[in-house]
Amino acid sequence: MKLSGRSLFVAWGAALGFVVALHFLCLHFFPKSELDPLELSDFYPLSVFRWRLPKPYQLGIAAAYAAMFAMTWWRFGSRKLSSPALLVLGFTFAVLSNLLHGFRYGLDFPTATSGDGGIEYYHDAILVPGPLWLLERYNAIQFELLEHSRTHPPGPVLLYWLLWRVLRHPAAISVAVCGLSLALLLPHFKRLLTLSLGEEPRGALLLFTLLPSVLVYGLATVDAFIAALFLAALVSFVDDTRPQSTVWCVLYLAGSLFFTFAALFLLPVLLGFEVLRRRRVRRFALVLSGAAVLLGLVELGFGFDWWAAFWKASAMENEEGFQLLANPRRYFWYRVGAVTEVLLLFSPPLVLLAIRGRAWLRTHGPDASALAWLGPLSLAAMLLAGALKIGEAARVCLFVLPYLALPAFAAWAQLDPPSRFRVASTVWGFGVCLQLFGFFQW
Repeated sequence: MKLSGRSLFVAWGAALGFVVALHFLCLHFFPKSELDPLELSDFYPLSVFRWRLPKPYQLGIAAAYAAMFAMTWWRFGSRKLSSPALLVLGFTFAVLSNLLHGFRYGLDFPTATSGDGGIEYYHDAILVPGPLWLLERYNAIQFELLEHSRTHPPGPVLLYWLLWRVLRHPAAISVAVCGLSLALLLPHFKRLLTLSLGEEPRGALLLFTLLPSVLVYGLATVDAFIAALFLAALVSFVDDTRPQSTVWCVLYLAGSLFFTFAALFLLPVLLGFEVLRRRRVRRFALVLSGAAVLLGLVELGFGFDWWAAFWKASAMENEEGFQLLANPRRYFWYRVGAVTEVLLLFSPPLVLLAIRGRAWLRTHGPDASALAWLGPLSLAAMLLAGALKIGEAARVCLFVLPYLALPAFAAWAQLDPPSRFRVASTVWGFGVCLQLFGFFQW
């Protein structure tokens, strides 16, 4: 199958034209002072985004980055890479992408923001005496923690505490989180492609490391590691041919719940897959029960009550009540913006391929077809329930990325080599332009 340069030009033009029109339409009906009272972003629907003109050194890094991309794709674009080689390339791409902001804002800022007085997990982690202290007191001090820590379980703070004790520098912590995330994410995505499509399409995993959401947020936040836990739980659940996969799924699901309350996103996906493709619910019930038992043991042993923390976090996230009733305009434009941003950071060419690939999956990859519907539907349910505010949607793209990628990579497998290069170069180029002409404040 061929995807011409003209088709890509039309896809990019239509997508960017829609985003610009949506921006001005939103501001016409919803003034920016009400849409974004904290002034987090210069351009709706992009989250926490500031326009800027690149400096000479940033253009130099971009040129070196472009040369590396061209050489890498020429050598490896049509090959199946080993997991270590893929990890090295993905890690290098993510670090170079962030270095477009310079060392201070590209590597140090994602963890420590403005220094010791910020609101990130890191700022709580450096004050925590130890893991047992936090687990025993989390429910009592939850309202006193900083903005991100108090709306998540203790997992992120404990991860940053451990990395702080070992590495002692915010930039090193950012790099370590990126490495851990990709080390868990890439092998499981490779396994998911093999299970769902029969084999890993050539160049697909390399393209995955070049997606704008991975380049922008792969090193920037702990959400990349959370997304890797989500994917590991999903793959362990789908891969029911291995006897130990159920145990791994329980561990990964419990880990996901320990890092974010948004892990509830996984439950409809796992249940739906079990019902639609396996015609049973026994394994889902076993996995859910196992994860609940592990969280129960944490409560009995250390005093951390997951459900109590969840309800407190929900109250803090929805101080005005259900947003649809409290502020219908904000509810509507946040939902529209979230969907737009997720698709934009997935990239228009892959959205086009995903549309083409769905028809193939219906007859050749029923498991992948089911997952390609279940992931977006679960995200839609979260959005309708009022989850995600301005500044949060782009990170969630990492959570739903594998479900969007399955039909896209099914179509990718049928492209000729020149079409693959055209797609990969424009997808990578868009991610670089976002970093070069804008600053995501994480």
